[in-house]
Amino acid sequence: MKGNRRMPRLWRQCRDERGIALVIALSIMILLLVGGVFLLRMSATEGDIAYNTVSAEGSFFAADAAINVAVDMIAPTVSSCVVASTALGGGYSYQVQHTPPNTTCFAGTQQEAGYSLGSGTGYNPSGYVFYTFAFTGSGTGPRSAQRTIDAQAAYGPIAQ
Repeated sequence: MKGNRRMPRLWRQCRDERGIALVIALSIMILLLVGGVFLLRMSATEGDIAYNTVSAEGSFFAADAAINVAVDMIAPTVSSCVVASTALGGGYSYQVQHTPPNTTCFAGTQQEAGYSLGSGTGYNPSGYVFYTFAFTGSGTGPRSAQRTIDAQAAYGPIAQ
């Protein structure tokens, strides 16, 4: 019979809700802390992605600048289009190289017989020649960002 008297007393202690508010409050605070840490880390990651994108795009524009410099240099008398690395500011720089390496950027000629510059003018029976150039523009930027653009350009027509 003693066991039966103890059972209601234990049951009453389990039904006592004192302190449950503290447990619930701590649980909610832990959930908010975990959520805040997650959102803070996600925000930092998004910032890194945005910064890397800006660096990569800036490197592409630096490589594009190298191509524009190379195109400005082409002429029938140009034998080399190598330019030392040029700083643009903000950690970006570009360099022009010939394609393939260790050659000149002059890639050859292409003949077009009877090429006309305009309607009814510029006809040459022996044809015209276009000089072809090939080069590579490399752009570098912050955070080791690098972009490369390969280009070919034709100069002409030049009468034969």
